Amino acid sequence: MRRGLIVGAVLVAASGSVGSQLQVIAASPASRAVPATGFLGLLENPSVAFVLLLVALLGVGLEVIHPGTLLFGAVGMVAGALAVVGLINLPVDGLGLVLVGAAAALLVVDTAGQSHGLVSLVGVGAAIAGGLVLFRSSPGETGVSLVALITVPVVAGGIWITLSQRALRVRHMPFASSTHELLGLTAVVRHRADPYGIALVEGELWRIASRHGAPIEVGTQIEVMAQDGLTLLVEPLPGPTPVSEEVAEPGVGAGAGME
Repeated sequence: MRRGLIVGAVLVAASGSVGSQLQVIAASPASRAVPATGFLGLLENPSVAFVLLLVALLGVGLEVIHPGTLLFGAVGMVAGALAVVGLINLPVDGLGLVLVGAAAALLVVDTAGQSHGLVSLVGVGAAIAGGLVLFRSSPGETGVSLVALITVPVVAGGIWITLSQRALRVRHMPFASSTHELLGLTAVVRHRADPYGIALVEGELWRIASRHGAPIEVGTQIEVMAQDGLTLLVEPLPGPTPVSEEVAEPGVGAGAGME
C-alpha cells in the first residue's frame, strides 16, 4: 500500500450562533501496511533479495557443471527459497528478472565458448542492469544499494568464471590410457589394496592390485609395473609402512579412469 495525503479535510462544528472550524491539514503519510520486522523484514530488503537471487543462480549453476558436490546445490536452493520469500513481498519489475536471467544464461554460454571472458563480462553487466530496474520504487524509496548492485555481480561473476573453467578444464583433460604411458609412474594408495584398492595416479583414481598379492596400506608410495584392463598391477616402493587410514578424496576430477 502506497503513501497518500489527506489534504484539506475540514470539520465544522456548530454550537448555537458560534461556529468553530477545525481544519486538518495532513501532509504526513496515510495509513500504510506495517512493514515486516526481524528476519522477514531483512528478506524484504531489496539489496538482500538481489544478493540472494544471484547466490541462488550461482550455486545451482556450479552444481550443474560439477555435479556431486551437493554443497553448491544446497546453498543455491536455500538462497533461492529465501529470495522468493523476499521477492513476493516487493514490487518486482519483470524486466529486471529478465535481465538477471539473461546474465545467468550468458555466463553459462561462456563456459562452452572461446570468448576469453568477454561474454561473461556482458553477463555481469546484464546482472547490474537487472538489479538497477528489478524493483519499482516510489519517490523516497530506495532499490538495490549501489554497493550490492556493483560488488555482488562482479564477485559472483569472478567466482563463476574461476570455478567453472577449472571444472571444465579437468573434465576435458586427457588421461593416460595406454600401458606405455602408465608404466613406471609412481602413485599414492588411497584405499587399502587387499586384494584390490584405489590409488591416485597422475591426478586420476585407478583400481590397483598388488603384483605379488600382498596387501598395500593407505598412504604407501607405489610404482606401476603393469596393466590388466582397468586395473594397475603395482609394487610398493621401499620405505616405512604407513598407518592404514582413509585418505581424503580429491575434489574436481576425482573418478577419472575408473569404472
